[in-house]
Amino acid sequence: MVLTMCSKTETVEEGTLLVDGLGESEKTVVDATEIEAELLDLVNQHRASIGTTKLQSSPSSYKYAKDHNQYMISQNELSHDNFELRASKIAAEINAVDVSENVARHYATAEAALDGWLKSSSHKKSIEGNYSHTALSVQLDKDGRPYFTQIFMKVN
Repeated sequence: MVLTMCSKTETVEEGTLLVDGLGESEKTVVDATEIEAELLDLVNQHRASIGTTKLQSSPSSYKYAKDHNQYMISQNELSHDNFELRASKIAAEINAVDVSENVARHYATAEAALDGWLKSSSHKKSIEGNYSHTALSVQLDKDGRPYFTQIFMKVN
């Protein structure tokens, strides 16, 4: 099984990209469920535009993306903490042979989140990678700012 995530360098890059998102003190009203659906559609549209197959939803893996968002919210920071454990559990449950993960926070729209990911080489690599399934969660912190975790899986 192969496990990939954005590197420490890319995490710093992601933090820089968030300057275009909501600031630490800014508040907004967003619908997390709507952003999830829109972002998944946008990711699949991007994949189609480069000739890559559409990602199928993996409902059983959603809990891992959601739990990781809740963890990041509790820490008030982006991270891939415990990625290997998450990926191993997902692989065992759905027979995935490759698992990758993208995270982001404070983007007010699905379009902004996708644009941020596509500007980062490691995030873009996951989005455009040879994956068949995905789980995408958007959760809001106490101030209504979104946190994003998208898990990519290749299931044979």
